[in-house]
Amino acid sequence: MEKIAMLGTFPEDGLERMKTACRNRYELICCTRREMLAEAKGADYAVLRGIPIGAAEMDLLGPQVKLYHRWGVGYDTVDVEEAGRRGIPVAISTGVNSQAVAELAVLLMLACTRRLFALAERARQGSGWKEDITDESCLLSGKCVGLLGLGNIGSRVCRMVRTFGAHVCYYDPFRATAQKEEELGVTFAAFDEVVARADILSLHLPLNESTYHIIGKETFQTMKKSAVLVNTARGGIVDTQALVEALAGGEIWGAALDTAEEEPLPADHPLFAMEKVIVLPHAGGSSKDLNADMVDCILHNIETVASGGCPQKRFLANAGYFQS
Repeated sequence: MEKIAMLGTFPEDGLERMKTACRNRYELICCTRREMLAEAKGADYAVLRGIPIGAAEMDLLGPQVKLYHRWGVGYDTVDVEEAGRRGIPVAISTGVNSQAVAELAVLLMLACTRRLFALAERARQGSGWKEDITDESCLLSGKCVGLLGLGNIGSRVCRMVRTFGAHVCYYDPFRATAQKEEELGVTFAAFDEVVARADILSLHLPLNESTYHIIGKETFQTMKKSAVLVNTARGGIVDTQALVEALAGGEIWGAALDTAEEEPLPADHPLFAMEKVIVLPHAGGSSKDLNADMVDCILHNIETVASGGCPQKRFLANAGYFQS
């Protein structure tokens, strides 16, 4: 019986679903920390969530691994090039959590611009006074939402915010077709133009060498002073220190973050002391609703490899090594 190594910490419901789906088909090996990787040596497939995988970790797991598969879509913690050089595909769960992340992105926009948590705290204190908060809150209707990235998640965010009456412009290094732009009712613009026009700038790019700290000091100087930054992508896309300085200096109005460069942020981090900032513990792609779909996607790709095939290009983070 082939073995699947579950490397990292997984939602309890998701892990139980995986165990049920694999019963009498695959043996599961669960390792919650890097120090336990030796226990997974000999596994045929590795499902990853939270443990970075580089050359050293690949050596520990052994050369027989046929597939590394992320529980999710981010692959910045996996050395995809090294895996490719070893002839091992790295797959991601493309599209599975798109709706969940998109919903959270819009929720963060609303919560930040309407000062939701400040209002809730005022009510908790037993106070009915709210005008100082509501006088500076604003609607999505009539605002420009700038999207950096128009993939699965960005496209869903676009559709959602347009129902609120927002206008949408976007930048993506791979521009959408004219048909898709017309369907979504979205306008393409250069990176700097999107940054400058946006009342809400929402990030939906992968983290790689070209996007690391792409949102930094110069970006914040270009943004409107009334703008809000929303990041449900990856923390490293934003220069955290530059963000703190921009907020403190009034270069932007607020920020809502589901991801940070350091996760979790320490309790004394200056972002937590800022009134118009929301920080969440990277929860956007996690929902009980998603666990069954995540398991189905991962097992589908594992079984494709088990039968001698290769996952479809849309699932591969290192497709260049396996697709002509």
